[in-house]
Amino acid sequence: MKKRRPPPWARQKTIGARELALQLLAAIESRNAYSDRLLESRLRDAALSPRDAALVTTLVQGTLRHRALLDHHLSAFLGPRWEGIPLWIRQALRIGALQILTLTRVPDSAAVDESVELAKKYGHPGTAGLVNAVLRRLAKGERAPLPDPATDPAAYLAVAHSHPRWLVDRWLTRYGFDETEQLLAAGNAEPRVSVRANAHRIAPAALADALRAEGASPEPAPNGGPVLLVAPGYVAARSPLFRDGLLSLQDEAEAAVAGLLGAMPGERALDLCAAPGGKASQIAEAVAPSGFVVAMERHGSRAKALRSNLVERLRLPRAWTVCGDGLAPPLRGRFARVLVDAPCSGLGVLRRRADARWRKEAGAIAQMAAIQGPLLESAAALVKAGGVMVYSVCSLEPEETDAIVEAFLSRHSEFMLDDARPFLPPPFRGDGPCFRALPHRHGTDGVFAARLTRR
Repeated sequence: MKKRRPPPWARQKTIGARELALQLLAAIESRNAYSDRLLESRLRDAALSPRDAALVTTLVQGTLRHRALLDHHLSAFLGPRWEGIPLWIRQALRIGALQILTLTRVPDSAAVDESVELAKKYGHPGTAGLVNAVLRRLAKGERAPLPDPATDPAAYLAVAHSHPRWLVDRWLTRYGFDETEQLLAAGNAEPRVSVRANAHRIAPAALADALRAEGASPEPAPNGGPVLLVAPGYVAARSPLFRDGLLSLQDEAEAAVAGLLGAMPGERALDLCAAPGGKASQIAEAVAPSGFVVAMERHGSRAKALRSNLVERLRLPRAWTVCGDGLAPPLRGRFARVLVDAPCSGLGVLRRRADARWRKEAGAIAQMAAIQGPLLESAAALVKAGGVMVYSVCSLEPEETDAIVEAFLSRHSEFMLDDARPFLPPPFRGDGPCFRALPHRHGTDGVFAARLTRR
């Protein structure tokens, strides 16, 4: 049997930022790997400076975010040959095109030359020549014409802002052209890294000082949420502060959700769908020292990772993990505070999970909504009289947000919808009682949450 050759990236140890980005993009496309998880693990182990780590993140996530626009130009130049371009060379072309089209700090000549070198290493002289010829056309200013926004606005937005057509159609119907374009543009913005102090062990001001000592430049979150923003090159997994459990990665809007519970010291609390544990850790901090939170997760591997995060890394003494199905929780008694951070389509976090937009299909919204309603029903049975239940999703789609809450309230007169605004920082307070964070308005993930009280 012929011995299989290892892939090019397995035959060497030390590589540059662009080559690592190429390897990651090839793995994401060929193995259907998740970009955020793969980036975290490879950057944690790579011997790269913070500047080069930031470049890797920019190249990988940028190529995924702008893939439709990049492919629009590249396929126009290559014609039918584009479909037959090998995976590694296709990614080298995209990386080069991204730098020419969107990154002002990288000289065009460097973008071309580096991509040609990658094409030589991962292909052959012929493919290197092809990469050189195509990217030089882009560097000279040649562009394929975009669809006409006047005659086909959806096609224009889908290409110019690199989002799937079905999603653009949905948002155009709901938001109109101008706001849809703003929302799409926000989905392509590179987000700042957002961290939250482990209040059980360190004050936010002390964490900011510790981050500065590591060379980071923390800033307060723009909406007044309980997080700090640091530069995109910050790799938390390489930080002693993260490994020692003094901070967690958490978006500002996501961090605001747990505050809607209004959890108090001494209370019993439940996080029904807790992994990876960001919100559960906030609840544990709020009910300390005499209260507790039960953090439940359905899948065994994720429940194990949840325990490792809450108990071993963060060292939260009153966070107890349970492996169980939220539709049939293996729990007794009732809780004063229950969080249902339900699985969802994830269409509110496309800027952080750039590959997700190309994985999702329109049917995912209805599939998730079919789970969310029963989860809310299950959780309601565990809320004591006078207790509070918060339902949240990282989605803006009506089927997963208002429709779920309205259907639940129509069946449960013992629950009432509370006004979430008193529990939110002022910039997050909208026109209605529910919490809605919008990427193009708040600079955060897209998040919805409703606060429900049992009479």
